[in-house]
This record gives sequence, structure tokens and C-alpha cells, in this order.
Amino acid sequence: MRTKAAWVLLLAVATLHAQNAAFEVVSIKPAAKSEGSPGFCIVPCSGEHVTVTGSRVDIRYISLHQLILRAYRIKPHQLSGPDWMRTQRFDVAAKMLEGAGKDQLPEMLEAMLEEPFQLKVHRDTKEQPVYALVVGKNGANLRDSSGDPDTALPAGGRAMYSPQGEGRILDGGGFVVVDRLLGTVRSGRGASGGLKMEFLKLTMPALAEILTPHADRPVVDMTGLPGVYYFATENRPPDGGGGGRKSSDAPPPDSAASVSRPQDPFGEGIFTAIAKAGLKLEARKAPIETVVVDHLEKTPTAN
Repeated sequence: MRTKAAWVLLLAVATLHAQNAAFEVVSIKPAAKSEGSPGFCIVPCSGEHVTVTGSRVDIRYISLHQLILRAYRIKPHQLSGPDWMRTQRFDVAAKMLEGAGKDQLPEMLEAMLEEPFQLKVHRDTKEQPVYALVVGKNGANLRDSSGDPDTALPAGGRAMYSPQGEGRILDGGGFVVVDRLLGTVRSGRGASGGLKMEFLKLTMPALAEILTPHADRPVVDMTGLPGVYYFATENRPPDGGGGGRKSSDAPPPDSAASVSRPQDPFGEGIFTAIAKAGLKLEARKAPIETVVVDHLEKTPTAN
């Protein structure tokens, strides 16, 4: 009889989901500690690693909460369920079926959650408080970068993990991350000595996604700007080091002065940047689609 610590589930998929959206074989076991390897999360994460190499999928130190977010392609504010989903963590090693691709990973995770974890959910839409990302009264001040050439990942430096995409730490400092959704992200030291981040090809929905973890409610793109743009943010180092807001900082013009946010490495920089870009946040209400967990096992069970 296996102990809980040594417990491993090997699931051979007997039935195929549509378009090969199921793992051929998957191993699930209680997670070891986070690897702590070099990495950076543009949108905050909590130590999980997800890598896909050919047909092999390797997921380390991931919570059930994160698995559900990835499976249903939703954001944290769209998921409702028990608090323990955030603390139950697993390591997953899987092989995809022949012909399946990385883009189908969410559907494969959904199938995995529905079978050994017995996940049952329902969807709901409710009007919730949000911040609307809108264009300010003087118009947007953004450089269209749709015609700019794509930036390749540099050959130098060393590999860096990022859930946003492939990344490398540069020899001279800073890093580059190439992401399918956020475009190329370049980071280094800015003129003020703080962290400077350049998003070379950023859409407005992606900017709203980046802003959401730094506010006390979801940020929804309502700019009506359909293009891709260059966007840069620089965080002036606060007194005493670390991230966060200085008590002496005044809210940037045309920003949501009442936006409440925790300390973070962006500090005031990202809110100053949206003001300079001719954008602002407005408190509104909007319908938000949510996924509600009705049933979920804490540990997977064999069928």
C-alpha cells in the first residue's frame, strides 16, 4: 500500500476527447518544494513551472487553483472555489497524444481535472466592480509598433524561466522574454536607477491583464484601441529598497487616484506610464464571466 507522500497516479486515457485534447499518459504526485530557479513573472505567480518539450509536458509545484485557471483560460478574479485549492500542489508529468500541440494543453488539463480530480464546475456571469482602461480626454499617446520587426531571443546570457514565454538573463544585466500574448518584453535598469520594462508589442487587453494584479479589482480594456503598441514603465526605487508606493508620491495625472494596490515591483511606475500614454482607469461596473467550482477532490483518484 502506497503512503500519501509516495503516492503516484498513472492514468492511461481510455477515451479520447475531441481533437486529441487528452493526455496519453499522465503521472500526478504531491509536489516537492519550488525549484527556485531564475525566473520572472510579469503577471504574479507563485513558484509553478510549466514546460512543454515536444510531446512531453512537465509541470512542477502547481496548485489546483492554477491548474483550473490554465484549463479554462481564465484569470484569478474569474474563479470561485474553496481556499484550499491554492495550497494543494502537485507535480505533473505527461505525454500528449500524437498530433496534439501545445495550444491544446488547456483542454488536456481540463480532461485531467474532470477525471482523477472529479472536477465539476458551472459558469456564471455577474456585474462586478471593475476599473475600465480608457483613453484620456486628450487622446492616446502610444506608438504603434505593428510594423516593427519581431525581436528574437538573444543568444547570450543564460536561460530564465518565465510563464510568459522563453526568457534569457543578459550578460550585461536585465532580461528578455518572448511571449505569444504579451509580445517581447525587455527589462533593465532605467535612467532613475529603477526597474525599466519595455513591452515592444503590447495589446490593450494584455495591458489590462498586467494592471489587474496591481489594483483591488479587475481591469477591463475599454479603450477601443485594436492595435499593438510600444509601452514602457519605470519604477523609481522607493526609500529603503524594494517595491511599493511611497507615502509622498502623488497619484499620476489622469489615473484612478483611488486605486488601491499592494506593494509590488512596479511601484507607481506602471500607473505613471499609463498616464503618460494618455490612458486612465475609471471605476465602473461590468459583466464578468466566472467559473464556480461545485466539486473537486483534494487528491486524484483512479477510475
